[in-house]
Amino acid sequence: MTNPFFHRGAIRTIENFHGRENETAQILGLLKNGQSVSLIGPRRIGKTSLLLHLCHPNVRQNFELAAPRALFTVIDCQELGGSPAEEVYESFFAGLLDAASDAKIDVEIPNHTGNYRALDRLLNRISRTGTQVVFILDEFELLAGNEHLTPYFFARLRGLTTKYGLAYLTASQRPLFAITASEEILSSPFFNIFVTISLSEFSEEEAHSLLDQRMAGKSFGFSSHLVHHILDLVGFHPFFLHLAGYHAYQMQERGELNNSVQIDKPIEIEADAHLSYLWNSLSELGRMSLVVLNGTIDVMRHLEQQCLIRATDQAPGYCYSSTLLMRFVRRQEVSGIVQAAPFVIDHLRHKVLADMHELDLTTSQFALLTCLAEHAGQVVPAAKLEEAVWGEALLEDPDRLKTLIKRLRRAIEPFDNWIASERGVGYALRTPE
Repeated sequence: MTNPFFHRGAIRTIENFHGRENETAQILGLLKNGQSVSLIGPRRIGKTSLLLHLCHPNVRQNFELAAPRALFTVIDCQELGGSPAEEVYESFFAGLLDAASDAKIDVEIPNHTGNYRALDRLLNRISRTGTQVVFILDEFELLAGNEHLTPYFFARLRGLTTKYGLAYLTASQRPLFAITASEEILSSPFFNIFVTISLSEFSEEEAHSLLDQRMAGKSFGFSSHLVHHILDLVGFHPFFLHLAGYHAYQMQERGELNNSVQIDKPIEIEADAHLSYLWNSLSELGRMSLVVLNGTIDVMRHLEQQCLIRATDQAPGYCYSSTLLMRFVRRQEVSGIVQAAPFVIDHLRHKVLADMHELDLTTSQFALLTCLAEHAGQVVPAAKLEEAVWGEALLEDPDRLKTLIKRLRRAIEPFDNWIASERGVGYALRTPE
């Protein structure tokens, strides 16, 4: 049996594409009116898949954008990141010529290729047939950041929209103002013609229907318990949903899936590279804000745009987009923060979170829990704990540590059973048995 989930590479067929109805209608509606669109979204959110979906004639038919009324030309900017202007013009020219040929639009081929004039003449000939042209520029940050391209180059691209009514559809991870090679480039009028559309996670309904539709017609299905576990584990991110579905399908087909939790390990192993990429792309402040789910408005908005967090009506105001991400974050080292699930200890703000809810601890309780968390999973001798709380001062009360442990347990309820006693030795912070 063929695994129905796709977690590597873009989705290229209409049959396998899922969701994004609102984004599809919005983009095509704008392009029909000659409006250029900037599609932004984090890595592996499905931007390329959506661009390819928009290129299918059946998808564009309802908007009167199918050939020969419109030509959609896809340009992969990964190949143009270091190219001079002539090579970029050549790529535009060749792509447009191929699209015209496929649509059986007869245009006289200019004598010369590889320059702006040739592209201009080709567009002139196509525009006379009443055909609209759309250039789709995937991985656009590589073109916008190309140091060989000048403001004049981008001004010429803008000029083509005025002369021939063509439109551009760009896709990038970050907004246009953040990806240009220089302020001088950004000042080009080319960057003022775009409407920005953000691509984010699926809705909960889309996430559910993806799993249902992929399993339709199969000899076995995912139980409601397994579906609930997948959505809790990976959230509504298209890439992670396909990744989770892929492994769940493989294990269930082989008869290896006896418990939903069994899918966690292979998913976490394969997801680690992508999560590491996202983590490493954050600033130090961004990482700290992600750990404590608290930061400036701009930082939290950026984390939300990266599909790492979601706004919520409950304290602390944000939650992780998935359990998978939360587990990853808890494994990371951040200066000034001690993480020992479910506790996050922020030394800079002198705050302790338990399951992302702030605890009200005294100074002594804070010091005691910090020492236990710094040695999570290990038994910390009583003498070391006493020194962490009271220093080397002589203690008149030999039961003072036991009393403080009792008060700390009450203060961290319902996680009090995370503090285990080792008679005659000390205490440990570890997962309850």
